Amino acid sequence: MTTITIPKNFISNDDLIIIPRKQYEFFLNIGKQLNQRLSEEKDIDEAIDVYKKEKKQGKLKVLKSLASLR
Repeated sequence: MTTITIPKNFISNDDLIIIPRKQYEFFLNIGKQLNQRLSEEKDIDEAIDVYKKEKKQGKLKVLKSLASLR
């Protein structure tokens, strides 16, 4: 059996957690996915703000039909 001695100065304020590597990698992956989704939501919010601003300024074209795109 392997035994590890951890000095008390590493365990200040109860911030030492020991978990298996697979679980750590799983949680790390979830964190990365969450950060990616948050950045995508930020991009969408910015696009909506730009749309509202340009609509208010009258910069957007109004199409009566798809044929008018040609």
